[in-house]
Amino acid sequence: RINALSFYEMTFKALPYLEASKGHIFATSSMAGEIPSSFSNIYTSTKHAVNGFFYSLQQELLARQSPVGVTVGALGFILTDDLDAIYGEDKSLFPSFAQGDVHVCATGMMDSLIIRPRTFTYPFIANKLQRLLWYLNPYYQEMIINSMPIETVDRLLNTMKEQSEIRGFQKGNF
Repeated sequence: RINALSFYEMTFKALPYLEASKGHIFATSSMAGEIPSSFSNIYTSTKHAVNGFFYSLQQELLARQSPVGVTVGALGFILTDDLDAIYGEDKSLFPSFAQGDVHVCATGMMDSLIIRPRTFTYPFIANKLQRLLWYLNPYYQEMIINSMPIETVDRLLNTMKEQSEIRGFQKGNF
């Protein structure tokens, strides 16, 4: 509910005020909403819903010639305190070019309020490459998963299960 429905509710309530002030919406989302992501099916499905909603809203606002802009933040692996707690020193699953700095990301998000791009992608190179690979060869993720040692797959599944329990997904609070 929080990862999807709260976005809809807030947006519908704020839209009249944003129209009056020629405001801008920055929808913080995830690359998991752009392409499928293994080991996080509930999170990925809610981010697809968020992206679908805001990309559709973009088009509707453009068609109405509304002064309100919408930027969807397609964020990848950002080195936040939460991720540090999950992965600790072992970030070996993510090459250094795919790890985003939280301060650089925040600056880009703020710049988006002025520049008003339709999508803000960060880390830029890693996420653009991910999108390109997905569109050209949807099986590339299978190749990555199949090349992982079973211990890595088990560790990822256990980490996602623990995070789901901590965040209350087991109770349907998504």
